[in-house]
Amino acid sequence: MGQNKTKVQLPCPIGIDLGTTFSAVAIYRGEKSEMIPNAFGDKLTPSCVFYNPNISEILVGKIAEERGLTNPENFIFDIKRFIGRRYDDVYVQKLKNSEEYPFKIVEGNNGQTEIKLRWGKEIVKKSPEEICSEILKNMKESASEYLGATVTEAVISVPAYFSNAQKKATKAAAKLAGLKVLKLITEPVAAAIHYAQDKLDTDSTLLVFDLGGGTLDVSIIKVNGHSFAVQSVEGDSFLGGRDFDEMLVNYFKPTIKEKLKNKSNIVNERLLRRIQRNCEKLKKLLSVARDHSFDLYYSEDDSIKLELSQTQFNQLIDNSVERSAEIIRKCLADAELTTGSITDVILVGGSTRIPRIREKLTSMFGSNKIRTNLNPDEAVALGASIQAGVFGNRYKELEKYQVKEATPLSLGLEVSGNLMKILIEKNSSLPKKSNPNRYRTMTNNQTSAVFPIYEGERKNCKYNNLLGEFTIDDLPLGQAGEISFEVVFHLDENGILEVSAQETSTCKHNKLTVTLGEFQLGVRKIERTIAHAKQHKKDDEMFESFTIYFCKVREICERIIYNLEKINSNTDRCIVESECTKFWKTIEALQYTEILRLKYAYSSFKMKVSPLTAGVIDVNFIA
Repeated sequence: MGQNKTKVQLPCPIGIDLGTTFSAVAIYRGEKSEMIPNAFGDKLTPSCVFYNPNISEILVGKIAEERGLTNPENFIFDIKRFIGRRYDDVYVQKLKNSEEYPFKIVEGNNGQTEIKLRWGKEIVKKSPEEICSEILKNMKESASEYLGATVTEAVISVPAYFSNAQKKATKAAAKLAGLKVLKLITEPVAAAIHYAQDKLDTDSTLLVFDLGGGTLDVSIIKVNGHSFAVQSVEGDSFLGGRDFDEMLVNYFKPTIKEKLKNKSNIVNERLLRRIQRNCEKLKKLLSVARDHSFDLYYSEDDSIKLELSQTQFNQLIDNSVERSAEIIRKCLADAELTTGSITDVILVGGSTRIPRIREKLTSMFGSNKIRTNLNPDEAVALGASIQAGVFGNRYKELEKYQVKEATPLSLGLEVSGNLMKILIEKNSSLPKKSNPNRYRTMTNNQTSAVFPIYEGERKNCKYNNLLGEFTIDDLPLGQAGEISFEVVFHLDENGILEVSAQETSTCKHNKLTVTLGEFQLGVRKIERTIAHAKQHKKDDEMFESFTIYFCKVREICERIIYNLEKINSNTDRCIVESECTKFWKTIEALQYTEILRLKYAYSSFKMKVSPLTAGVIDVNFIA
């Protein structure tokens, strides 16, 4: 293709932007980052895969798009929206039920999401990881051809709101493609590194507004020399260029159906795919033109003329634009900053070219802060390549780079009565290790301790997301509260959580690395989780107060039962045991809104048993 290839002796780590609609690959060399073109000479490759139904052929990118027009059920696109998600995920079901996706989304082994299709005359199921690996393999091959050496290592970008499961699935896809992942870098951080690489002599606070094909990510990043520290992250997985395309499709559908009402056999998946492609082009053209029209051909000679003005398009997307502004406001609030604190607003992702988006950002921050001097389609790949260069240990100018990501949700344990104890706060910089937290057994002669691990912002675990759980067995026997544990959380720089717990007297311990896909929280649910926590703050405080008090009096009751034999009088012993049983039944029936009744029940119980246990059993709280 007439490309300028520079031979290198050793494989170079590359930076890959694995996007929803387009993917890109870049390399850092000669003290600068450069984009790597694909076989067609393009810097962007459509993130789509075509499985030939007749022969065992797999096509990626532009050529896959062309073949997809004739076999839409074998044309897989937007696969990034499915990766790391279970079949019963609300988001997967939404996409499955959408007319936008003509391929068959089915349930695979262990409840995972799979795509069912005919490939090489056989019916097969492909996981999102397998499909993504074909895109990554294409990136790897383009880079290897361009560099004249086989590439084996990469830094791959992911959305800031990707869950552990989605990160794990991305790494699995890379492994299938023959790539070792040196690091998963969030897309906003990669863009910030690219933007700030020649501005490292000044401190700045960047707001990265990343509106791509599939998701919106907003991150606030403080830059101090070569140090990049994420302050807060927010996002929405239902807000991206594809969603704008779908709005246009839905806008035109009534007109199309009306004009083709007597030709129902014509309205099929192929026509729908043509509508989608035309709407995607229309969206881009309306970023530079006041109005535009196109002819939708439903047969070789017949077409429907469809048109739209920029004003009409703005009206269609206005609610989404306001949603994006609200996400920005939440991100600022989490970082305890105002719009005045932001020095630069970095625009990333092709959808940031939409004039209505830029108008909104300008109204919030002022035109002097909006940075339009970098290519929004290339910024992430170029930033990822700089991070890859750091791992390559070849460039002294990159040795000082330090990147600290942040976790989008708080992480903690269920300590008792469904109460969530947070060990790592939301927006903590990564890596993060919690201080040892001590907990005690809740029942007499407890032989094992279960540690459920959650992410979320609510005090009541039932409103949070279970990540996993593990158990320590063969505990020494003893009364409630006598045996204690120390629990430590460690969240690494890739956002993978390791939890360890140790019983303090015997040093029995266990640990769990939380990368389990079946437990992970969807991106949309993360946003709802944070919003719900703010709305229900008073309710959560009430729940926390009740649960703490409940656990303390339950422990007292357990302690009395454990030490009953110390009461010499058989009559007194029977009375105390009976009162314990009645008290237990009373408090078990209470709701967390009834803390006054709980306190009254304990006060009455204490008055009845204290005279009979005096000097033998302590019925007061243990601090």
